[in-house]
Amino acid sequence: MKWKPLIFLSCFINAHSNAQLIAIPSRINLEALEKGQTVKVFNKGDASLYLEAKLYRVENPGHTPELQTLIGEIPHPQMMFNPARMSLGPKQERDIHLIPLKSPEQETLYRLYITPVTQTRITGTSDEKKEMALTVGIAYGVLIHHLPEKSLQKRGWEYQCLKGKGIQLTTTGTVQSPFRHLKSHHKEHISETQNVYPGTPVTLPRIKKLTGKVFNEDVQIDCS
Repeated sequence: MKWKPLIFLSCFINAHSNAQLIAIPSRINLEALEKGQTVKVFNKGDASLYLEAKLYRVENPGHTPELQTLIGEIPHPQMMFNPARMSLGPKQERDIHLIPLKSPEQETLYRLYITPVTQTRITGTSDEKKEMALTVGIAYGVLIHHLPEKSLQKRGWEYQCLKGKGIQLTTTGTVQSPFRHLKSHHKEHISETQNVYPGTPVTLPRIKKLTGKVFNEDVQIDCS
């Protein structure tokens, strides 16, 4: 399977379409085979909106740029959604339903993108006609955390001193380790927050000392 950073190309930008669309919530935690989780989309404008939704699995959560795989390209997906296309009249709202197919062994991250589109009919020299959906707005992204069932959610983390290369943080549990208030005590700048997900360690290059908090506990690492 080929992974690549997700890039949206639009034929032209329609700021008015973007201003009409609201999608809530922006982040969802979904546990195991939990049912009933939805994303609500609302057209607050006076013109109809045509929307297309796509779901991507994030292959390297916690890293930039993200590598994302379209859910339709995954042989045995653990998450689906419905509907993929919809129309909203003025002041109309509708739910996009999240459908978990299998409980994950570890926390898995998804992004659901909802994009305003317009239908353009192209007529050739013959009687044949073709329809093509053209993107006219920037996608709204909803972050979805698919968690194992409660009894299988385990916390844990460890670090490794990399010789002359910095510090590597690894999650040993089944859910992310949310590091906060990180300080390096060196000239190198690091982000104060870092979410480390199972299966995707994070390396902090050139860092020898690190303090902060994770799971509300103090972190003190010295690799000097």
